[in-house]
Amino acid sequence: MSNKLWISAVLIITVLISGCIFDKEKGNPNSTLNSGFIPQTGLPVGFTYMGIHETPVDIGGTPINATEGVYRYNNVEDVYIQVIKNDNPENLIAMYKQRYSKVRYDPFKEISINGHKATQVMDYTTINGKETQNYSLIWATEKAMIVVSSPTSDAQTLMAIATASGY
Repeated sequence: MSNKLWISAVLIITVLISGCIFDKEKGNPNSTLNSGFIPQTGLPVGFTYMGIHETPVDIGGTPINATEGVYRYNNVEDVYIQVIKNDNPENLIAMYKQRYSKVRYDPFKEISINGHKATQVMDYTTINGKETQNYSLIWATEKAMIVVSSPTSDAQTLMAIATASGY
């Protein structure tokens, strides 16, 4: 068998195996992914569910594993819902807010999402020499901290998907 044919066969087998493993884990009740807080259907207009995965999130200088749902809004912007399971999510929120302790503006605005207390966080980024506002939303449930974020200057975009979470 020629080298090209051999390499092609190995690549095809690898893709097929990885697809089988992915599908098998998707239905595995022992999977560490918890999509209970991450809506996949019944999304607001303009949102498309892209997938779910685990990712480390930096909270207070410590990486903590989170389950992240990824969405595309109007085929342009990515929006993320991160769920960080913890027995003390209020403490995680306090640690998250510490990253803004040295800013010269008040980045926090208390809001309500689905009847729960939440915080809208405003941050600034510089893109192509222009400073723009970014927003994220954070709140706690009984056993998790939830972060909704996107590199967007439209806080209503985040509010729409956060409300769809049902929490």
